[in-house]
Amino acid sequence: MKVEVCIVSVERRCVGGCIDLAFVFARQFFLPLSWLTLCFAVPSTLLAWLLGESMGRDVLIPCTVIFAFFSTMLGGAMIATVGPQVFGVPMNTMSALRGLGSRFVPFALLAILARSTGLCMVIPVVFVLAWCGHLPEVMFLERTPLSQISQRLSWLGRGGGYSRNFGRLLTLTCFWVLFAVGLFLMIDLMSGWVFNSPIFFGTIAPSPDLLKAMTSRIIDDPLVVVTLHVAMWMTYPILRLAWFFCYLDQRIRNECWDLDLQFRVEAVRLQEQMA
Repeated sequence: MKVEVCIVSVERRCVGGCIDLAFVFARQFFLPLSWLTLCFAVPSTLLAWLLGESMGRDVLIPCTVIFAFFSTMLGGAMIATVGPQVFGVPMNTMSALRGLGSRFVPFALLAILARSTGLCMVIPVVFVLAWCGHLPEVMFLERTPLSQISQRLSWLGRGGGYSRNFGRLLTLTCFWVLFAVGLFLMIDLMSGWVFNSPIFFGTIAPSPDLLKAMTSRIIDDPLVVVTLHVAMWMTYPILRLAWFFCYLDQRIRNECWDLDLQFRVEAVRLQEQMA
């Protein structure tokens, strides 16, 4: 990767700066990101709806698993095209899908293993993802050989990288949950106002067991679960972009890209003065 052709400023950022940059990037490349997201969101949502209709109840967990798988694959496809775009190579949907397909099997196996490890050990998956959360960047942007992926992920966690990733993951997760829930509530209200067909709140009658009734709807109602599914898909690209910029920040800190560019600029300035 040539740092000098990076289309974003090479500087150290906090998690808030990464989120801001994600919104700017998503606005600038809205169409290609939207088409790419639809390639994964549409089959995921259809599968969740069909599964919900066939099961009738207890649909939240299986639909969450479906979303987790497809969103992970979208993350890999995004990095396969967003990463090169940041360094001057135009992004498009086909290049993203080809990039994902080139290492689909090992990426899928490693990603599933990472998430299953956290669950099977009864450890919140965030502790695992703080170490291996940048697996797509390592596989699709750096093109690291499979035998060296573990060492590369460990290297990214050095210099306080693990604790920094852990804190950023918690912040991004909280931000995403609030973002997605807010969008879900807006869809629910708009559905009630415009079509007189509320999805969630307008369908629950006041009762002493209101909390139980709400929980039951979230777990068992296919329409509520699919609407949550849609809200999560609409907000996920921002989360993934912010996490990618957290990766760039870690590279900048570990490899001192910002200092390297300053030295290059200073060298050019001195050459011009001596000429």
